Amino acid sequence: MLNVETVEPTRRCFEDFYEGQDLPVVTHGPMMVGHQVRWAGACDNYESEFHHDEYVAKAQGLPGIILSGPLMASYLLTAVVQWMGRDARLVKFHDQNRGSTMPRDVAYLRGRVKRKYEEGGKAFLDLECRVENQRGEVTTPGSAVVELPRR
Repeated sequence: MLNVETVEPTRRCFEDFYEGQDLPVVTHGPMMVGHQVRWAGACDNYESEFHHDEYVAKAQGLPGIILSGPLMASYLLTAVVQWMGRDARLVKFHDQNRGSTMPRDVAYLRGRVKRKYEEGGKAFLDLECRVENQRGEVTTPGSAVVELPRR
């Protein structure tokens, strides 16, 4: 049986962050086909069979099943929300699918505060974020803009 743990993000404020700050690494994996199948079920998207059927993947010239880019982006987006805390407001999120995540790969979600600024009486952070595999390859680079409360 799948055990899902839910944790409410802590409260963080603009003053808790500084430019150049590395955010805690979040590790997922090893990734398995079951992660992809559950993702497809939640999205009602089974059309891309190479994401869950090894025979189809290899017939299309792939080395095997590849986990979907949107699945990896969802992990990254969840990490951003956890890093920023429960009172943050996500203004913008962007990611690119540049590499493959295969079954048995480990996904390391990394983030860094690129810029900290105020605009129009509001406090913002620009974040760089990414998913790396166990070989150090960036498979999903991303960025986010987050509005945070002041103390």
